[in-house]
Amino acid sequence: MATTSPPDPTELEASRAPFMEHLEELRWRLLRAIIGVVVAAAVCYIFHQELYDFLTDPLIAVLKARDLPPVLKYRTVSGAFMFHFKTAILGGIFFGVPLILYQFWQFVAPGLYRHERRMVGPFVISATLCFVGGAAFAYYQVLPYAFDFLLDYTVSTGSHRLEPDITVEDYLGFVTKLLLAFGLVFEMPIITAFLSGIGVITHRILLRFWRWAIVLAFIIAAVLTPPDYITQVMLAIPLCILYGVSILIARVLTLRRERAQADGAGDETPADDEAAADEDAAEPK
Repeated sequence: MATTSPPDPTELEASRAPFMEHLEELRWRLLRAIIGVVVAAAVCYIFHQELYDFLTDPLIAVLKARDLPPVLKYRTVSGAFMFHFKTAILGGIFFGVPLILYQFWQFVAPGLYRHERRMVGPFVISATLCFVGGAAFAYYQVLPYAFDFLLDYTVSTGSHRLEPDITVEDYLGFVTKLLLAFGLVFEMPIITAFLSGIGVITHRILLRFWRWAIVLAFIIAAVLTPPDYITQVMLAIPLCILYGVSILIARVLTLRRERAQADGAGDETPADDEAAADEDAAEPK
């Protein structure tokens, strides 16, 4: 009977080392991103009054248009302070998006080809623009319609009046959820471009599942938005449109990659393998 020898401790240590190095690299990347967000949040807190005015403008405009008191309230003694504190953190996240995306790219860059590593600039810029564009779409297009629809159920006349008593805590949660949801959803073309560029997905796969994608878009919209059909539809429709845009992007990148592989350019090795090959070539025989 053949016996299996116990694993070599040196082999186990060698396989464990790269994993620990990746964890250490991830830790430092996350730390840098968090520091950037904290610094941006500290700057935003200095302008907390301007942030308050900006975030509440859509609601105040609807309240004034309906002849309702343009006032937000807070339940606890620390409610106003916590509102400004949380809005500063929200501002720090939005202004820190470029740094977060840059740290993410630098973390995955060692496993990419050299020509792919040079895409850090376009990736960070385009992903930032998509995130900010999604949040801006939510702020300027979705929020006014959502507030107008929800406040339409107000009863301000008669003996059975039903008027809003909106708190800053509820309002901030509502707005933050929508802004972040739309910002993340608008990143779909960038994620698709990244995955298509490295060969994980193709336009053929996306075309095969387009029916499921539409159903999933409405499910995601129902989960991420308040329980009213206006905001749900206004998120689901951009999701479907972005899925179509993602198919076009994936098609262009997939065909380009396939042509490059057919011409022999697919024989490249990732940056880590290239560096290792250079080191092996430099060693004396």
